[in-house]
Order: sequence, then structure tokens, then C-alpha cells
Amino acid sequence: MSNAVAAPRTPEVRSNRSPTHEFVKHLQTVRKPIIVGHVTPDADCIGSNFGLALAMRENGIDATVGLPTGCVANKISFMLDLSRGVPTTGELNPSISFDSIIVIDTAAAKRINIQPLPDLGGPLVSFNIDHHITNDDFARHNWVDPHASSSCEMVSVLVNRLGWKMSKPVASLLYAGLYGDTGGFSLPCTSAESLRIGAELVSAGADVAHIGEQLCRSQNRSDFELLRRVYDHTTVVADGRIAYSHLSYKDITDAGCKADDIDDQVSIPRALKGVRLAMLFSEGEPGVVRINLRGEGTVTVVELAQRFGGGGHAQSAGVKMKNKPMEQVISEVVAAAEEHLRNLGVK
Repeated sequence: MSNAVAAPRTPEVRSNRSPTHEFVKHLQTVRKPIIVGHVTPDADCIGSNFGLALAMRENGIDATVGLPTGCVANKISFMLDLSRGVPTTGELNPSISFDSIIVIDTAAAKRINIQPLPDLGGPLVSFNIDHHITNDDFARHNWVDPHASSSCEMVSVLVNRLGWKMSKPVASLLYAGLYGDTGGFSLPCTSAESLRIGAELVSAGADVAHIGEQLCRSQNRSDFELLRRVYDHTTVVADGRIAYSHLSYKDITDAGCKADDIDDQVSIPRALKGVRLAMLFSEGEPGVVRINLRGEGTVTVVELAQRFGGGGHAQSAGVKMKNKPMEQVISEVVAAAEEHLRNLGVK
């Protein structure tokens, strides 16, 4: 990769619900981009990556998605079928002459889901489309809107801004990601704009029934077995204000699952009445504990995530901690969560 001096970055955009004229102008010059998301991709990541790639290919742009083999959870693998015809690559091969890299739904360059990690200051023109509040505008051209419910919402806006017709497969991919990140249009990130865009995607042909069935009513036996363990291990502390569960590496593998299948299981402890802060501790690989954090009501969790080196959204964040046993991680983070609620004045 090149060691060229990084080109000046465009100013951060934190309130504009639409990309700037300059962002769109530069994006319109790309002809062979690689589009990448974050490690452990969720529905929003897959939907926004493949949705934009497919829309580009339908408009004469030779887009490829960077996606390592085997990293997509079973629950959302149906989305890959919606995006047939979009080429993928598991590594950033310097022999392939991409002219640009578009990083979507990724808060930090270190979390880009391709190897080797790209040199964003090198010859590839870099773009960043994201809705995480902790994003540090790491690309040359950045459109970051933490008010958007999802990156799929942002890509929907972008497709319309570019004047492209929204095909049925693109609409389905973007709707699936929008549905996923809003919890079926039920989480605080859901806005009137999210609902309006959702309606536009349905009008464009998004397959609501199929997406709902796949995301909500198509559990594999392995996923079901994993949920049994989440229920069994759920613990409530802080007078019912904090609930958490944990999954050891053995729990995950015995259920027939893998690290990439850990997604929204934190919704189980979160569902208990009175819980203001929910957490799921999971050891997807030996010695690496991932913590999913969720806040309810006015409770934010991104500060708690940042305390341990993580990040994300105000009420949905995550952390990975290495080389500590699960019991120690749980003890440290639960204590910090209790302190966090006290500091917020939550009773």
C-alpha cells in the first residue's frame, strides 16, 4: 500500500440529513469502487453495502463488495441472495485496480472488514458513510449523520439524491437493514424520516413479508439453542435496572453457532420490565469477550463503551476485551455500569 500523504478530508457533516454537494460530486466520479463494512456485519451493514453496490451496478458502475468468506450470520444470510450479481472479494488485492473505497456503517478504520486494512491516505479515493456518533471522519470524503437510524436509511437518501431508480432488490436490501437497526421500527432511533423512507422502500418493491419472515420467524435450531443459554444465564442487578447475560465459547460452539451469529441476543435481558441498561457478554473466540450494550429510556451507553475502548451509538454500543477471563470482564463492566447509572441519576 502507498505511503502517500493523506489528502485533505472534507469537513465532518453531523447535522445534514443529506450528503453535501461536494461529497456527491466526488462520488459521481468513481467507476470501480470496493465497498466495505465493519467486522461482524449485521443487517444494516450487509444491506447498506450490497444495496449501494447493486444500485451502482444497475447504473453502470463496476462496484465490488469486500466481504471475507463465512463472516455473515445465518440469520441474515438470505440478504446475500437478494444481492446476486454483486461480486465480492475477501481481501484487498493490490493487483485489482479499484479506483476508490467506500466504507459504510463503520465507526473506525480499524474495524473495516477486509485484510489488509486499507491505507485510506493512499491512492484510493476514500469515502465514509456512517451513522455512529463516535465516528472520527477517517476517510477523505465523509458523510456522518448520527441522527440517522441506520446506514441503510442514509444510502436510501443517497440513491434518491443521485437520481437513480430504486429497484426491488435494492429496496429489499435497504429495508432489511433499516428494519434491523430500528428493531422493527420500535427503537428510539426510529424517526418520522425513518418511517417515511421505510414507506418509500415498500412502495419501490421491498419484500416486507419475506424480510419479516427471515429476520423474525426463521430461527435455525442452533440459534434457538443459543437463545436458551442466554435466557438461562440472564442476571438482574441494581434493583432491576441492569440485566445481563453471558455466553462462553463452549456455550456458543455447543449450540452449533459461531461468533458471527451473536447479534441481537442482548434483546433478551433488555426485554425485562424496568431494565434501563442491558448487556450481553459473549466469547466468540477463546480469550476475546465481546460486550453488547443497550440503553433504555434516556439511558445512554456509548460513554460506558468508550471507557473500555469501545464505541457505537448513544444507546447501542459495543466493546471487545482481550486476555481477561469472562468472570473478570463481567465483574468490571457490571460495576462500571452500576456507577454509570448512578452518575446519570437513574433510580
